[in-house]
Amino acid sequence: MPQSVIPGPLAGRLAPIPALRDGFERFLAACFDTAAVPAATLERCRRLVAALHGADPADCGPALAELPSAEADALARGEAPSGLPRADALALDIARYIPWSHHDLPDAPVLAFRDECGDRAAVTLLAALAMFDAVCRMTLVARRLEGA
Repeated sequence: MPQSVIPGPLAGRLAPIPALRDGFERFLAACFDTAAVPAATLERCRRLVAALHGADPADCGPALAELPSAEADALARGEAPSGLPRADALALDIARYIPWSHHDLPDAPVLAFRDECGDRAAVTLLAALAMFDAVCRMTLVARRLEGA
């Protein structure tokens, strides 16, 4: 794979177990299916999830796409940038629930995203959001373990 999708601190923890690291790498790469959801949409969601965790997006994996600085700044503040396409705005509405209130995620934005983008995109988005959240959490723990 050209670029690892596993953040450095987490990759370091997985290094002693190459089969696990390689399998996790392939699994994450499959979750971040940019043929189903554009890389920029996934990147906006990744940055928002990181911000909601109080983490630097760079600590939660490599960028999937470059974003304009105004968008990156808004996402770093936990805000949705203005003027996004409807699908991206819906994706960010869904992403906002994932870190701390995923059980409260209403059906409406998920169904609207599915209607806008299709079943494959909806499944990909939900899987990617869960993995952004999990990788961010694991990386934050790995960083704490480095300092322990």
